[in-house]
Amino acid sequence: MRITSEQRDAWLKNTAHSPFNLWLEPQVRGPDGQLDLGRLYGVAKHYGIDRQIRYSHLNPGQQRMIIGNMLRRVVPAGEYETGMAVAQIVEQVAVPLRPEIIRTAGVTELLILHSQIMDELRDREIVRTANAPLGDYAELLFATAFGWSLESNSSNGHDATDAAGLRYQIKSRRVTPRNASRQLSAIRRLPDNNFDFLAAVLLDETYRVTKAIVIPHSVVVRRAKRVEHTNSWRFMLDDIVWAEEGVRDVTASLVLASTAI
Repeated sequence: MRITSEQRDAWLKNTAHSPFNLWLEPQVRGPDGQLDLGRLYGVAKHYGIDRQIRYSHLNPGQQRMIIGNMLRRVVPAGEYETGMAVAQIVEQVAVPLRPEIIRTAGVTELLILHSQIMDELRDREIVRTANAPLGDYAELLFATAFGWSLESNSSNGHDATDAAGLRYQIKSRRVTPRNASRQLSAIRRLPDNNFDFLAAVLLDETYRVTKAIVIPHSVVVRRAKRVEHTNSWRFMLDDIVWAEEGVRDVTASLVLASTAI
């Protein structure tokens, strides 16, 4: 993922001079004025945030953004607020995020931003889940990776078909520290044989592909559990599924697709 100079300039102009950032910035910059990740994670650890290993694959600017947002939620306001003029507050609320930042951001950046917004809304008890746009993104990943044709709707029991006419139902799960379950969404009418393969992907909290698989219908039938009160079947995408006969590990293909979207 890449943060453009324009996005960085916009961030500096719109948010860098908030009381929180004026408090944090001197603590995470080295003597040369450059971002020092060691200092950043040192501050984070002081407030109970230990995420260096989890986010080490991201570039420094993205790590600063994610950890900064986490710190903003846990650092007591009294530690950095010295008072803000009403005009400053109005200006920051009126322009929370410039449209050009959204238009020029990459897909991964937008998904991470969505993830952080949903986390914050859930913390404030505005929303109860953080699922969307997971399903649509998973379908796009598989279609991009394998050239499948996506159905206009999945009412017929499958989401995509390949050039040979094989049918795929596509499922996904975003695994986060809040919810590490690998249970996929409900599978309907499983005995009706409405798909040939179940294509499933696991993503982490930043929408990074971690594991992906294509599973024959027969394996799904054997491993799925009937849920009577919802008239559906439950399927757990545990690691043991990868050892089943006939499955395909497609993690590398979906990781590559994610970089092309």
